[in-house]
Amino acid sequence: CESLKQIEIPSSVKLIQCGAFFGCKSLSQVSFSSSLVRIEDQAFYQCISLKQIIFPSSSSLLSIGTNTFTFCISLEQISIPNSVKSIGSGAFKECKSLSQIEIPSSITTIENYVFIRCTSLAQITLPSSVTTIKKIAFYGCTSLTQITLPSVTTIEEYAFSECRSLAQIILPSSVTTIEEYAFNGCTSLTQMTIPSSITTIKKYVFYGCSSLTQVSLPSSVTTIEEYAFSECRSLAQINLPSSVTT
Repeated sequence: CESLKQIEIPSSVKLIQCGAFFGCKSLSQVSFSSSLVRIEDQAFYQCISLKQIIFPSSSSLLSIGTNTFTFCISLEQISIPNSVKSIGSGAFKECKSLSQIEIPSSITTIENYVFIRCTSLAQITLPSSVTTIKKIAFYGCTSLTQITLPSVTTIEEYAFSECRSLAQIILPSSVTTIEEYAFNGCTSLTQMTIPSSITTIKKYVFYGCSSLTQVSLPSSVTTIEEYAFSECRSLAQINLPSSVTT
């Protein structure tokens, strides 16, 4: 399908199956009908010219599969319909031109690898429905300067690792777990306030945050694991609460 440039999915189609348009390198625009319910894994994988995805306001889409739009390197923006309940792992992996995306309030989890190396993504606001950011979700989003996490409870391994432009992140009081390497290599991050819901600073969590000058630890913290602040070369002082035992 190397010559295919545009697709308009008819209303008779409810499902786009795995790999349906895999590697259609000239495809630049796709219009979906309101009757489409599911887009399966790798459906538009490596459609390197795909720049525009159009969903109707009355969309019935429920799920976007794993690696659905992986390596769609020309895709600049997408507004995910409010009907969508799940976005699969790696769905927008390596979409290097993606600068804007709207996450609907129907989403509760940002899956593994979903925005890995989306190097043009500058900012993103997650709805209050999102409670979990899974591992490597925003890894290597080097243009990401700001992210809002209103109701997140869990940030998994490498979630924001190598987000080298991330200068500010406000952790909500709902966060109870920040896993290893979560902010590893965030070289523009200058300060961090840990909420009182956190008891353990996991290993390597701020490793290589070379601009970090200030960290505020609450009295709830009892454990700081190995290399948590290693290579934080600008961190001149940190006040450890008396609650820290390890």
